[in-house]
Amino acid sequence: MLRKYKKIICATVIIIIVFALYTVNKIAFFHDPEFERLVRETKVNYWMYTTDEDKRHKPLEGIIWKSNLECVGKIYINFREYHIRDISDLIYFKNVESIHLAYSSAYDGDKSIYDDEHVLDNLYKIKDLKYLDDLQLYHLKLDDEDIENIKKMFPNARVIIE
Repeated sequence: MLRKYKKIICATVIIIIVFALYTVNKIAFFHDPEFERLVRETKVNYWMYTTDEDKRHKPLEGIIWKSNLECVGKIYINFREYHIRDISDLIYFKNVESIHLAYSSAYDGDKSIYDDEHVLDNLYKIKDLKYLDDLQLYHLKLDDEDIENIKKMFPNARVIIE
């Protein structure tokens, strides 16, 4: 009789663990807390823009599901406002068509660049995004070799580096 209860309890525990693992696998866990802040403040339906007029009035709260990020088609990240160090979380945006990574000017004539030279180290993680047509990088610290490598990495996308 006791064996029967042990089997029932073990089966129940296994079902709960499998369900918990399945659910946790559907959650987007961000490597960079600043990137998570960006998503919570700027994700609006099918785009994410860091311009003031496109920001949400109230940031997203609670769990961010991977499926909610897969529908985003356009992303514009301004590194002046969001000091992101790791962009590898862009892999959650599986259907993105256009990505613009920029360090905007503080004033007219400002030619400053984003001084974190390692911000694009994880750019290779998004090279397999099937719908990516447009990749634009503005005012980011890159040398000539980096520029050539990025263009080779995305042969099917229009790559603009300024």
